[in-house]
Amino acid sequence: MFKKSPLLSRAFLFVILPLLLLAIAGYSYLNSTLPDHSADQLVPGISAKVAISRDNKGVPSIKATSDNDAFYALGYVHAQDRLWQLEVQRRMVQGRLSELFGQGSINQDIWFRTLGLYQSAKSAWTALSPQAQASLTAYAAGINAWITKDDLVLPIEFTVMDVEPEAWTVYDSLSWIKVFALNLGGNFSQEMGHMLASQKLNAKQLKTLFPDYPADGPTTTAASGSGENAASGAGLSAGLSAVHSQKLLSMMNFHKTLEDDLNIGGKYVGSNAWVVAGKHTASGLPILANDPHLQIQVPSLWYVVDMQGDKLDVAGMSLVGLPVVIFGHNQHISWGGTAMMADVQDLYLEQVNPEDTSSYKVGDQWQKFTVGEEQIKVRAKSPDALRDPLKPVTVQIRHSRHGPIISDMFKVFDQPVALRWTGLDDGDTSYEAFFKLNYASNWQTFGEALSHHVAPTLNMLYADKAGNIGYLGMGKIPVRQQGEGTFPVPGWHEQYRWNSYIPSKEMPQSYNPDSGYIVSANNKVEGPQYPYFISHHWAAPARAQRISQLLEQKISAKSLMTSEDMGVMQGDTLNLAAQRLLPLLTVLKSDDETEQQAIDALKQWQGDMAHDSAEATIFHAWLRHLKMNLLNDELQMSWGFQAKSNFLNGIVSNVHTVEIQRALAQDDNVWCDNVTTNEVESCQQVMLNSLADAIDETSKFLGSDLSDWQWGEIHTTVYSHRPFSNVKFLDSIFERSISNGGSPESINVASAKFDITDGYIQGFGAGFRQIMAWQADGISHRYMNSTGQSGNVMSRHYDDMVAPFNAVEFAQLSDKTASADSELSHLLPKQ
Repeated sequence: MFKKSPLLSRAFLFVILPLLLLAIAGYSYLNSTLPDHSADQLVPGISAKVAISRDNKGVPSIKATSDNDAFYALGYVHAQDRLWQLEVQRRMVQGRLSELFGQGSINQDIWFRTLGLYQSAKSAWTALSPQAQASLTAYAAGINAWITKDDLVLPIEFTVMDVEPEAWTVYDSLSWIKVFALNLGGNFSQEMGHMLASQKLNAKQLKTLFPDYPADGPTTTAASGSGENAASGAGLSAGLSAVHSQKLLSMMNFHKTLEDDLNIGGKYVGSNAWVVAGKHTASGLPILANDPHLQIQVPSLWYVVDMQGDKLDVAGMSLVGLPVVIFGHNQHISWGGTAMMADVQDLYLEQVNPEDTSSYKVGDQWQKFTVGEEQIKVRAKSPDALRDPLKPVTVQIRHSRHGPIISDMFKVFDQPVALRWTGLDDGDTSYEAFFKLNYASNWQTFGEALSHHVAPTLNMLYADKAGNIGYLGMGKIPVRQQGEGTFPVPGWHEQYRWNSYIPSKEMPQSYNPDSGYIVSANNKVEGPQYPYFISHHWAAPARAQRISQLLEQKISAKSLMTSEDMGVMQGDTLNLAAQRLLPLLTVLKSDDETEQQAIDALKQWQGDMAHDSAEATIFHAWLRHLKMNLLNDELQMSWGFQAKSNFLNGIVSNVHTVEIQRALAQDDNVWCDNVTTNEVESCQQVMLNSLADAIDETSKFLGSDLSDWQWGEIHTTVYSHRPFSNVKFLDSIFERSISNGGSPESINVASAKFDITDGYIQGFGAGFRQIMAWQADGISHRYMNSTGQSGNVMSRHYDDMVAPFNAVEFAQLSDKTASADSELSHLLPKQ
């Protein structure tokens, strides 16, 4: 054939064959980046070899003869499976992403250099016990042992980005705890938003954007709800000039963009957790369920592990970068957690000395700012090898007695704004708490471990093999001399200082309540009888109410609960807040046939945000446009927001469904009238106009037949990859997505943003699910991570949990029963 067609022959020899050989070589290279998980392994430890075995999900079981060897092995397997993730995390917290990603990361680097998380980690190191320090040292040694292997082939990200991994240090681990805390404690941006909103909006409008916790909402430490503490107006809530307002908006837009780009922070980040006592379970012993909610990504922030040393015997979810199990169990107790939503950040406006700008006012005296200089190296645009290197960016960073000056990069106020945050306190012993928690054996040692914790503040749920259940608040919460951190305050006045922290013995807690269960879903934790202020920023109560409702249904039916029942609950997509709004929507009448069809469909709907529900699509689209049509005109007119402002979109999308219900039910038309028009619009007009907008928009995605509008067809969970989700073609290789159900206020959480091209994109939700059930002879532990154990795109464990996680399926992690044998024992040296 080639003789008859010389052109075809030349095409094969010079085009097709080289491309084929290149593809084979590329595939072979990518395969060579995979670590060998095919058999049990013996790896060198610190004092002896460590046995590592993996199950069919790639989850390692580590068996060592000493605890430090176990910590070493966890570092080793983290590096095996998540080396690129470790590198990006380290560079992010150090403020060095610009060295990888170029000019687009400069502001992010300035922000992290300003916060000084890495420097703060160094003071945390000296506060730790020798045992905790040894675990971190062993973990770092394990990571570095993998990095320095002679035959190591680095993951493809290192090759594409042309970088080498650096040696891991104990400070890299300690600073990652602070990023975890930053993820769950960013309420200072709410102070700025509250300050800005108070300039133009009236009291009722402010309550819509910054609502009190409902009086009938559940609290974690009591079966019945309670009222919210009265909000304190102490602080600087007025007097911003138009110029300052615009600068403040730029600062807040930056922080919203930072949350989106780096997958950190956000409003109402949190979790679900509940624990049920043995009197309500089939086994007669407690069951604890937990699914933390954060920004989602591939690979997951979490890594499943089962590890044993000489005293250590733990299993559960570790955070990549840390050597301990964060949420899981040992041979005595199990534990899970949610974000407490405590207000642990305050903003202080400092008064600069007009005659010496290097000093600021403290009472009647002047004190010097602490000033440091940082140089940020910036990578040139690709191909950087062919371009002149960019000059480093030099940044001056100031600190007052309250903390870093976070306003300098924006020049927001004449007075610098300092951030006071528990996570930046010297001598942070948060790691000590998690370290000791892995060894806790009962309620007393559980509480003693948690007493060391600083940030983030967490609700920790507890169960033990003796049948006890409990809840205990964890972390430092400031006791303010005046005010409640609602607004920025004058830093020169002593009455706004933090006097102390809530004593650990007086933190919110509950032990073996009469109800036989405890629920935590970022809802309010204590009633008005509690003597300390915790927060005004609780999540809407719908998730906690639904969890309690399902538990009470089982109890009333005298149906003893199992792990399988808990799994069904974790997959529940019913939205109680939607149920409460529906009567206001379904009473409407429209002259448009399609609009009336949508209204009639919702009349038969119970608020279930199921994947295949057309009504869920109608409701979500209608609610989104209703929020915009109610709120946007006031926000744009009053604050000068641009329509596409990240912060504006965040403000609007984060308004609770129950607050929309209240806004529509008010008689004074406080939100319904469009202030940009001469006409006075009614709430009925706004609702019908919003429905028309929703139908018009959704029809472009799903067609004109409303019965075909399945929620999962327009609502997609996207697990983004850093940085290749931002690179065309590579995004299709490294990113993962799957259609999904759920909503922000259902147990199966799914918080999505609308994209004009792709529909509703979920970037926030559960990072894992786990259920730990005590049995007479041990514990059964069911789990599922959100993506997979591996960060290597060539591994089958890169994404093998995406589909089962989406379907709320589970794998068995450990069966720590008396009859269970360790399959690794034969690998270890004899004692």
